[in-house]
Amino acid sequence: MKISATTRSNSGAGNDLERDEEKQNKAASKLNKKRNAIKEYIIDYTANSNLHGLKYIGEKERTPLEKIFWLFMFICCVVLCAGLIRKVWIKWNESPVIVSFAENTTPVWQIPYPAVTLCFETKSMQTKFNFTANYHIYNSTITRPNMPPEDRNMFEDLTLVCDDHLASASGRKFSNASQTVENIKSVAPNITEVFYGCKWQDIPKETCENLFAPILTEEGLCYTFNMLSADELFRVENLHDDYPYLEKGLSRPDNLSTFWNLENGYPPEAPIETYPHRGSGHGAKAGLTFLMKTKEINLDYLCKGPVQGFKILLHNPAELPRLSQQYFRSPLSQEVVVAVKPKMMTTSDGLKPYSPDRRQCYFPSERYLKYFKIYTQSNCEMECLTNFTYARCGCVHFGMPHGPNMEVCNSGSVACIKAAQMELVLADIEHGLKLGSDNDTLGEARLIASKCKCLPACTSIEYEAETSQADYDWRAIYQAYQYPVPEGEEDMLYARVFVFFKEPQFITSRRSELYGQTDFLANCGGLLGLFMGFSILSVAEILYFLTLRLGCVIWRRKAEKKNEKAQD
Repeated sequence: MKISATTRSNSGAGNDLERDEEKQNKAASKLNKKRNAIKEYIIDYTANSNLHGLKYIGEKERTPLEKIFWLFMFICCVVLCAGLIRKVWIKWNESPVIVSFAENTTPVWQIPYPAVTLCFETKSMQTKFNFTANYHIYNSTITRPNMPPEDRNMFEDLTLVCDDHLASASGRKFSNASQTVENIKSVAPNITEVFYGCKWQDIPKETCENLFAPILTEEGLCYTFNMLSADELFRVENLHDDYPYLEKGLSRPDNLSTFWNLENGYPPEAPIETYPHRGSGHGAKAGLTFLMKTKEINLDYLCKGPVQGFKILLHNPAELPRLSQQYFRSPLSQEVVVAVKPKMMTTSDGLKPYSPDRRQCYFPSERYLKYFKIYTQSNCEMECLTNFTYARCGCVHFGMPHGPNMEVCNSGSVACIKAAQMELVLADIEHGLKLGSDNDTLGEARLIASKCKCLPACTSIEYEAETSQADYDWRAIYQAYQYPVPEGEEDMLYARVFVFFKEPQFITSRRSELYGQTDFLANCGGLLGLFMGFSILSVAEILYFLTLRLGCVIWRRKAEKKNEKAQD
């Protein structure tokens, strides 16, 4: 009994081993079938694919050496093609914009005549307030204690529009804004003391007040022609109400309406006489002429240095002028002829889907300015400087547009204002060079600078000036006509300026797509076709073999298995 039991157990163990071997053999057989099926499927794809070189890899009659050669060549082509497509992608992504000249010239009557802003170099008429004498009194330890408070305040207020080194660090840090501006205006030459006569399009005006309006800038009280009015330029609701920068309504004649905007220009239905004034022609007869005057006794050589006369800036009517940064000079006893050459940049609508960083400009709806209704690079830089200066110094210059809760700086903060301007420039350079500072103590100001990103407007207008000048001897004219010199004008000094368009047309620059989506696809398709014979149908073919054909093969195999089981 024992022997028979042992025999049964041995035979049972043997059966188990046999069953295990059968299972393993079946599993191996299934695996081999799957591998063979996958191999056959791949061979089927390579044999039918229209990609170059793949059919040689799958052909059974090819030797291993041939297959390795074609596999190596195919991989090399894929890698090289991918590298070239990457370069095309980088070029399309980083520089999709090309600047070219427009096909047709633009007549000057389609753009506004430049805004002309001028400032007198003498900030305080000596007959009203002797700045030089008060400078010596203020800076003397002996006479300063006896200086009347109103004279001390007046002197400190005037240092805000004089050379920076004249401002005393021991002066007031902050101003009573309205009082400071009132003091500066009270001693500055007014419009009747600055202008002797004006002509627009060769038509004399009874008074220059019909053309020029007072404007408050970083240079103090100045006068401007052809600028948009305050309610068209500023977001008045966000500004303080201590004093106006541009007196409301004075810059635009009452009988003219504004039809122009920076992006679209003048509409077809706009009349010839509109505002801002059009450039109606070229040459001196179609421009602006004005004669300026001053008495030699009123000149001051300390506030702004030894060069006397006027600073003049031609600018976009939608920009707040910054004569402390850009200007040309009109000296006294000189006639200056200014031939204007416009520079206009437009942007195609095809670039609107691109980000501003890629196209390097802003459309009007893309960038909001708190203090300006119209975005230009200059307005953005002015607003950025305001915010940066306030963060650094706790106050701003009175000529900077600012909100109602911001303090206005005085002479004790001039050094900080100057330092903030330089720091903002350096911050922009460091951002452009992607440099960082380990010892960054600017804090919030740095954050403000990083958010400025004052790119140009997608439609921008600039005015280049070609100047020439000659002596203007008004006394010789009186002598030639044998007229007596009017009483009280023996020391009068004059300067005459002509401003006009140099040519009747100019060439506009235009931003447009260097690579559109069609161009990018065409370039990529060309490279893929050159290296691999690749096309859109190749994509369809790959999708077909990965989806529809694969599904059909699997379904067919399952059906065959069912038939085999049914037959068994």
